[in-house]
Amino acid sequence: MIKKSELENKSLLLCIDLEKGSDQLVTYAAQHARRCKLTIQVLYVSHSRLDKTTRGKILHHVHDRIDQPFSDFTIETIKVETGIIEEIIVKTARHDHVELILLGRRQRSKVERIHIGSTTRAVIALACRPVLVVPVNHPAERGK
Repeated sequence: MIKKSELENKSLLLCIDLEKGSDQLVTYAAQHARRCKLTIQVLYVSHSRLDKTTRGKILHHVHDRIDQPFSDFTIETIKVETGIIEEIIVKTARHDHVELILLGRRQRSKVERIHIGSTTRAVIALACRPVLVVPVNHPAERGK
């Protein structure tokens, strides 16, 4: 059963990895959240354990990326988690009742796609929420 408060406070889960193209994703997320009147939750997931110092540095870098584009927003939560990235994203979306999961997708070489896999592909397969995939750092968009 969906609670009334869940319907009134729809949120977007912005999944950020701080790699090249993240600024494009954050900018798109801010525009989309304004347009759709969504609150913001930010999630960074590391596949390896983080000590307190590293976690603090990551949180600082996340703030560097999001503070200006979301200056007129109240960000609901900023989480730094550790685990299997796609599982943490899906679990967070389910637990926090987000309306939409927002991920970036980078152009990868064929070898990278075969050996690295795709977090985006896995999130789409596992998610019970809508997933919006934004191409970032795409060769066709460079130089525009």
